[in-house]
Amino acid sequence: MSGSALLEIRGLSAGLQGRRSITQVVSGVNLDVHGGEILGVVGESGCGKSTLAAAIMRLLVLPQVLQSGTMTMRLEDGKTVELMELPDNELRHLRWRHLSYIPQGSMNSLNPVLRVERQMTDTLIQHGLSKKEALDRSIAALELVNLDTKVLQSYPHELSGGMRQRVIIASAVSMRPALIVADELTTALDVVTQRQILQELAAIRDELGATIILITHDMGVVAQIADRVAVMYAGKIAELGTVNDIFEDPQHPYARGLIGSIPRESGQRVEGLQGEAPSPWNYPTGCRFHPRCPEVFERCNQHTPTLQQRAMDRWVACHLYDAETEFDG
Repeated sequence: MSGSALLEIRGLSAGLQGRRSITQVVSGVNLDVHGGEILGVVGESGCGKSTLAAAIMRLLVLPQVLQSGTMTMRLEDGKTVELMELPDNELRHLRWRHLSYIPQGSMNSLNPVLRVERQMTDTLIQHGLSKKEALDRSIAALELVNLDTKVLQSYPHELSGGMRQRVIIASAVSMRPALIVADELTTALDVVTQRQILQELAAIRDELGATIILITHDMGVVAQIADRVAVMYAGKIAELGTVNDIFEDPQHPYARGLIGSIPRESGQRVEGLQGEAPSPWNYPTGCRFHPRCPEVFERCNQHTPTLQQRAMDRWVACHLYDAETEFDG
C-alpha cells in the first residue's frame, strides 16, 4: 500500500444479481484515495459511481452484490483493515467512527417523526458515547455547517432543503471520521445553497483533516472543490488526475467531451456528448466508450484498454496512448 493512501482499492467489481447471472455495474476499479484530499468521482448517470460509493461503505443491498476486489483502509493508529473481509459487527463499529456516508437524496434521509436531536445523538450513543457527549458532539457538528443549535429541536419538515442537507452532513462528521463518502451532495439544491454547501465541505476537510470522496455528475462542482478527479464511464475509470490536469488538458475523449459541455462564458455554444451511455446489460465489447468516441479506431472495437500511468498522478485508459507500442492483448 502506498504511504500516502488512506484507502487503496484494487480490482473492485460489483453488480446486480439476476436469476442466472450477475450483471456487472462496476468493473475492476483500481483507485488510491490520499489522506486529506477531496477526490471527485464524476460521470454521467448510470456510469456506476453511486454503486462504487455504496460498495466502499459495504452498503449494497440485493439485488446489488459485491463480486471481487480488495479495499484496504489505513486507520489513525497506522494499522490497516480489509473492508471486504470485515464481519458485520466490526464494520458497524468502523462506520461513522472512521468511515461515514452522505447518501444520495440525503435531504429525504431524515426520519420525519423524530426531532433532529434524537436522530443525531442515537448513532453516537450506539458508538459508546454518553447522552451528554453525544449532544455536545452534535452541537459542535452543527456549528461546523453553520446551523443554529435550535435546529436540534426541529422536525425535518420544519427545515429548508439546504438545512436538511446540512443536518445530514453534520451527522456524518459528528464522530470526526477519517474518510467521508458523499454521494451527489448538491443534487436538487439551488445554485446559492449549492455553493454554500461546497464551501462548508471544504471547511470541514480543513478543520477535521478529513478525506472526502465526492460523487457527482456535475463537472462544475468538481472544478470548484476537488483536488483530484476520477472520470468514470460504464463502470470503469477512464481518466484520473489532478483537477488542474484534467481541466487544462483532458486526455480521454470522454473527459474532453464532459469538459466541453460546460459553458465558460455567457452566450457560448457548448458541444454535448453524442449518443447515450450504455446500459450495464449491454456494455460494448472492447473500449466501452468506442460507439460514442470521435477518435475511435479498429483496436477500440475489440480490446479493452487498461488504465495506464501517463505522468505523475496521471492515468488514462485509452488506446490512443498505446497505439505506438506493440499490443499484446
